[in-house]
Amino acid sequence: MKKILVIFVMLCPLMPLKAQTGLHINELFLGHIIPQERMVETRVRGKTLEKYQLTYYRSLRFNATAAETQRLRQLMDDDAKGCFVSIYERQKTYTQKIQVPRQEGKTRFLCYQEQPARQKDLQEVTVIFMEGTVSSLKQLDELLK
Repeated sequence: MKKILVIFVMLCPLMPLKAQTGLHINELFLGHIIPQERMVETRVRGKTLEKYQLTYYRSLRFNATAAETQRLRQLMDDDAKGCFVSIYERQKTYTQKIQVPRQEGKTRFLCYQEQPARQKDLQEVTVIFMEGTVSSLKQLDELLK
């Protein structure tokens, strides 16, 4: 019994990695594009998200070079193919929201935003992955207001 408990405890941190599986942007979440030490990561599960009809929230925030933001936009565009997409540009802020294919009965969303950072020639980027029972981007936007 003790061995089973130890194995379960060791596997629990890996469970959230499965959420972004099958998405091109998963390279970012795995630390292959931006090193982990340059990112601020937030993960939320549980009752805090219930009122938004979400079961999982994960965000990454970091400053990126022009080459890195170009790579990230390409990954987002690759994930957007055949999906419902919302793009919003205002002044120097670019926002893209994608409702990606469902996985294990959960609706999944990707949100990407970039805007000028305080440091010259860098962009402040935020990438958010969410999943839950909310049915659409429109409904998600209404719940988050």
